[in-house]
Amino acid sequence: MLTAVPLLVVLGLLAVRIVYSGRALPGTTLAGVSVEGDSRSSLESRMQRLATAAVTVTGAGQRLKVTPQAAGYRHDVPATVDKVLDVGRTGPVLGFVDTAKGLVGSHDVTPVDHIDPRAMAGTTKGVAHVIDRVSYPGGITVDPATLDVAVRAPRAGRVVDRPRLARLLATALRQGRRVVRAPYRTSAVPARGAIRAVADAATADLAAPLRLTGAGREVVVRPRQLAPLLRLRASADDPTQVRLGSDETALGALVARVAAQRDQKAREPRIAAPARAAIVDGKGRVTWRPRGARIRVVRDGRVGITVDRGAALTAIADAIRTGRHQVRLPVTRDTPKVTPLQARRIDSLIGTFTTRYVAGQPRVTNIRTMARTVDGTIVPPGGQFDLNAIVGPRTKAGGYVKAPFIADGKIVPSIGGGVSQVSTTIYNAAYFAGLRLDTHQPHSFYIDRYPPGREATLDYPSIDMKWTNDTNAPVLVRTSTDATSITVSLYGHNGGRRVTAEPGPRRHVAGRDFRIRVVRTIRRPSGQVQQDSFTTTYDKSPE
Repeated sequence: MLTAVPLLVVLGLLAVRIVYSGRALPGTTLAGVSVEGDSRSSLESRMQRLATAAVTVTGAGQRLKVTPQAAGYRHDVPATVDKVLDVGRTGPVLGFVDTAKGLVGSHDVTPVDHIDPRAMAGTTKGVAHVIDRVSYPGGITVDPATLDVAVRAPRAGRVVDRPRLARLLATALRQGRRVVRAPYRTSAVPARGAIRAVADAATADLAAPLRLTGAGREVVVRPRQLAPLLRLRASADDPTQVRLGSDETALGALVARVAAQRDQKAREPRIAAPARAAIVDGKGRVTWRPRGARIRVVRDGRVGITVDRGAALTAIADAIRTGRHQVRLPVTRDTPKVTPLQARRIDSLIGTFTTRYVAGQPRVTNIRTMARTVDGTIVPPGGQFDLNAIVGPRTKAGGYVKAPFIADGKIVPSIGGGVSQVSTTIYNAAYFAGLRLDTHQPHSFYIDRYPPGREATLDYPSIDMKWTNDTNAPVLVRTSTDATSITVSLYGHNGGRRVTAEPGPRRHVAGRDFRIRVVRTIRRPSGQVQQDSFTTTYDKSPE
């Protein structure tokens, strides 16, 4: 009797398989949908419908159609149908175990399909483009005529969860579902009452002008000028929190206008002294001592102020935020390099020198152009005279022309050629003033218009001429040019230094031209004697 029961079960299962021959067995589902009893043709029709059925994505009042093709979804219909019909017909004991499972439960078949990730990503991006919305914290608007402040309502933002939407679309396309609700999250925004409070703060700000002090005459920013600056600002940490703020672009423009009106460069004193009070042009042994001269301070220097634009912008923005109506503009002060007391210490011609040139040559234009730039320079006590820094590059726009210039031992035309004569003349004036000579470079070959061993070439920016004012008084540089010469006069107070230039003999150098040593002797009234030796070797001049 007991052996008959299994036999009856097997016969029953066999009967089920005979009845459902060529059709899906009981309990068979495809992607969660029952397909029990479906034939191959019925299954193929069902799969074809799934392959072309569009899904409607809804959300935020939008309805968007998504086709399987657009989402990159493709069914393998024959493979899926074979998989469905094989359920309960393969496996342990010729599939009878699976057949039995189907009678008391279900067996779900996953469709054989493929999703193109790039196409699905493009589809979810397109849906998000329609549904997504940037949050707006609200705002305030000021009527330019009445200065009434109105409130603009906030609006929450939306952001679609694209990965989750892709999963929902894939499931819907497999199961033949027609509608998918797009998942998205919304962003928090301020309450309307918080925006109203900001509008009230703006109204209070516009009740009186904003006064800017601390940079000369007070600047008054009238309410109508202040109105375009006012903005509602949301907190970066908490978007529900808002405050009164300012428009950075408009505020920056206001600060720039105020600063342009209030900025003042420091002004050095203006000192009158003769441009050419004496002529010293010796190329050999020369002795010089300071001479009295008519010198007067025509105008004292002036302290300069500069509005600190960044700090001013911050200070005004803070005043707008807190409702203050007065701001002291932060400024930096720039004092003149020479004080009135120092300027009045200039009492003598401490050094001068003259060199000559042929009238009418192009180089004369360059000499006179550079001399005009240098004229009137004041070097404070301890300061350095840097010729290239004062004059800058020699350009056509700056008034310079082409003239002969020594480059790599050859004479070639160059913009600004000939200005070494200005350098040499200033160098000699500083030489006889007994000032500290810092940087100079002689020409590569000797030019007979200059004192041998006492000259200085110049090229921007590689070759410079510098000296330091090592006296307790400023040094005023005056230049004078005429048709055939340039004179540089230095005015100051060097304590009565007497200077002698003593050149040695010219000594021939094999393969070159000659070498010469010049000794500068500086004698101070205290009896102190200082000697500086300069040795120069010249090449032969080019043919």
